Amino acid sequence: MMTMKQYATVVAQDEDAILSIQDVHIRYRTVKGNVQAIRGVDLAMAQGESLALIGESGSGKTTLGLGIVRLLVKTAQIYQGEINYRRADREVNVLKLDNEALRRFRWQECAMVFQSALNAFNPVLRVWEQIWDTARAHGWRDKAAVRAKALDLLNFVQLDAERVLPAYPHELSGGMRQRV
Repeated sequence: MMTMKQYATVVAQDEDAILSIQDVHIRYRTVKGNVQAIRGVDLAMAQGESLALIGESGSGKTTLGLGIVRLLVKTAQIYQGEINYRRADREVNVLKLDNEALRRFRWQECAMVFQSALNAFNPVLRVWEQIWDTARAHGWRDKAAVRAKALDLLNFVQLDAERVLPAYPHELSGGMRQRV
């Protein structure tokens, strides 16, 4: 039987990987010193592949996920390893992206579904208002185009867009909020 470390190392050698994580270490700085959250993780994902991180509470699943997209809190630090994303035209080291390139990477290349989808929304704004605000923050100016894209994407994830867009977050189930 293979250990998780052995399996991840074997998978990480796959040349078809679009996401490759090699020897990643993450720590949190505290007043009492550093706390090691992630120690030497290796994994890879091929195009179209799904990956589930399974472990006990506090085992580092969320820290690793946040580290991959560089959304860690200020007290956390990836101090060793590489996170590489391969596009059709080139490979990108996510850890070396500047702020603008990182924003584009998060907007165009990756997605993360957070554990508590309700907390991701402003409870006093309707879903459409929040989608429009986000689109504007990323340079979209054509409201009709954003709405059409939102309708397409919500229908793609099997949500009734005409019901979801005017709703407040608390009016949606947890699964619906995650898909929005």
